[in-house]
Amino acid sequence: MSGIGRALAIAGLLVVLAAGLGALALERGWFELPLDELAARYQLPDSRFVEIDGVRVHYVDRGSGPAVVLLHASYLNLRSWDALSDELDDRYRVIRLDLSGAGLTGPDPTLGYGIERNLELVQGLLAHLELTNVSLVGTSSGGIVAFRYAALHPDQVSRLVLINSAGMPRTAATNPLRPRSTGLTAWVEARLRSRRFWEESLRDNFVPPHEPTAELVTMTYDMNRRAGVREISALYMKNFRTGDPQQMLGGVRAPTLVLWGLDNRTLMHLEADVFAHWLTGAPTLVRKYPGLGHYPYLEDPGLVARDIGDFLSHALDADLRPAQCGVSIAPDDSRQEETNP
Repeated sequence: MSGIGRALAIAGLLVVLAAGLGALALERGWFELPLDELAARYQLPDSRFVEIDGVRVHYVDRGSGPAVVLLHASYLNLRSWDALSDELDDRYRVIRLDLSGAGLTGPDPTLGYGIERNLELVQGLLAHLELTNVSLVGTSSGGIVAFRYAALHPDQVSRLVLINSAGMPRTAATNPLRPRSTGLTAWVEARLRSRRFWEESLRDNFVPPHEPTAELVTMTYDMNRRAGVREISALYMKNFRTGDPQQMLGGVRAPTLVLWGLDNRTLMHLEADVFAHWLTGAPTLVRKYPGLGHYPYLEDPGLVARDIGDFLSHALDADLRPAQCGVSIAPDDSRQEETNP
């Protein structure tokens, strides 16, 4: 082979190698995506943006009737509520936002990613929309935002729904069913955050025959490659504080519906009973769903929407456990406790 032939062969091999490495990098999540590219893929026709304390907050406001605000879980975004919103917005004004560092909400110049910042963003959005009385629906870490907001602003929250809410201190001993990665491969996967990593993470939170859709997996993978996401995640974990959950829940006055997947491996269903026990100042009802996991509103949105609708319309009031006693929560209460999101 001539020198020119060898050079061409080597060049061709390098092109193939570069293409292969590029495909591997894309699969492994090595490339970050700018927010404008994510917006082009996932923004809804009725998406809106408002600047709150320097943060460009993405939200959707759809439907008419009593206002209901949906607060999403960690690593997800307001699009995770699509199915539930579709079930509710013929009767309610359904408002959902991308919380701090999530979805299409812009970067925070204060770097204050965490529960406290989310409380500020919710308060700012409600002020922008001139809403003084809403029902809050929060799931997982969004549940922490919901019950803390309800405790701090009891005059603004008429009803509270907690779906598999986080907020309880937990360890491997107290929550043995939660999937935990082990071994070098799992350690590497968790840091590369490939599409496969997100698919398996989501699937761990569903109960067969329910499983995450390909669209949900792709969106979660993409959203968790947004520019700066690793720094955002590190700051979110550093700033993650729930407050004293027993004290905060004791300060809730709004009637509260606690919904839980009975087969939830991430947050054991017994935590639902602790929530009810600590919601001393609020009329409370607990419902557990056999065969559903951490995301019941994704697994069976019709069932969850029916229960939420019945609760918000007062059809379940006869089933509420009466309030017992409670505590008042000062907005500047500084007692903080850490939990795992």
